[in-house]
Amino acid sequence: GGLAGILQHERIVAPVAPLPVDARAGSRSLQDQLSEIQQLRSPGADLGAGVRTRKGEDGMSRLSDMKTPVEITFPVGDGKAAIRVTPVSVSAGAVGTDYASSSRFGGGPVAAAAQAAGTVGTAGSQRQQSTGLAFGYTQGRIDADIGTTPLGFEHSRLIGGIKLQGALSDRVSNQLDVSRRAVTDSVLSFAGTRDDRTGKSWGGVTATGARYLIGADRGGTGGYGAVPYARLDGTNVVSNSRLEGGVGVYTRVIDGPGQRLTTGLNLTALAFDKNLRYFTHGHGGYFSPQRFVSLSVPLTWARTQDRLSYQVGGSLGLQHFREDGADYFPGDAGAQSAAAGAATAAGSGNATYAGHGKAGLGYQNVWSYLLSEDKHLVAGGNLGLDNASDYRQFVGKLYLRYRMHPLAGSPPLPLA
Repeated sequence: GGLAGILQHERIVAPVAPLPVDARAGSRSLQDQLSEIQQLRSPGADLGAGVRTRKGEDGMSRLSDMKTPVEITFPVGDGKAAIRVTPVSVSAGAVGTDYASSSRFGGGPVAAAAQAAGTVGTAGSQRQQSTGLAFGYTQGRIDADIGTTPLGFEHSRLIGGIKLQGALSDRVSNQLDVSRRAVTDSVLSFAGTRDDRTGKSWGGVTATGARYLIGADRGGTGGYGAVPYARLDGTNVVSNSRLEGGVGVYTRVIDGPGQRLTTGLNLTALAFDKNLRYFTHGHGGYFSPQRFVSLSVPLTWARTQDRLSYQVGGSLGLQHFREDGADYFPGDAGAQSAAAGAATAAGSGNATYAGHGKAGLGYQNVWSYLLSEDKHLVAGGNLGLDNASDYRQFVGKLYLRYRMHPLAGSPPLPLA
């Protein structure tokens, strides 16, 4: 929860993490733990800035995403509430004016032919900016939120969720997460967009579903398993479904006061019903393979000293995915027939996207730090790089956190 949750950019394909295990047990005094409880009950303010860039084709899969969230937290009853305001700017650049590019966006080959003939203009700018709102509440093992994707986007959607955590025994814990979240893979999936050549708009995809996660930890070694399912829908976008599963084991090689080294093995698999990752009408602009498998070995080192904490982590492994072919206009036989005719006339094929597969190395790297120069003020941030199957993405975040109750001792591990 909190600002870390606001700044996190959810990938449609993300490795499932084990349930969090308290790193402070046995290494923090009762006074430190009491101070932490008092901080959780203390009013505060968070200010952040996040930047994400992803390589891809101009006007379509390329993405630049900037967020500057502000969050105010305050106690309510036995829990804590948060009001969040998040200005967002997203851009994909401009769709290429050549036929090969313009025929794979929006109105497809028919619109591209009209553009080439000069009877319509270009597809238009793929840049949007607006502000999202959210309200969150945490009490004990319950964490809930409700809000919107940025209200000035082409297609704004209601989002939110509730997370329930519990313990089955002193070594086994579980978690149920029911939510509706934005799919942020592209401007199309996140904000929705419009093709100025046709006047039609589409996109703004959300994933609605549930995830059950169970984990066990014994003396620094443990394992987890998770099964998430989601239904994906957007405005004028064909509906889709996603089934995912993940299992993993981990061990803390070093687990002493103020430092930790953890490694393990993760296996993630998922499947979408339809391939909708393209950018003509009806597609959602999000990675949606029919088969995806990833096997990775993570390694994380974290250390805290005085008022500075830092963490360096990464994973390396093998991944394989397979995508089915797809029509330019899924679910619209009339538009597909017209596109096929225009594509044939232009000598560019039959208006379908070819299926393909890929196997190779997968990697992810994250560097985080947390610095408290003042007992009331904490500064932090992280940098991340990953290739998430068939693209490369960079994420950078900075934040300031102010709490009315002072922080006692060093910031805890792991970093938020």
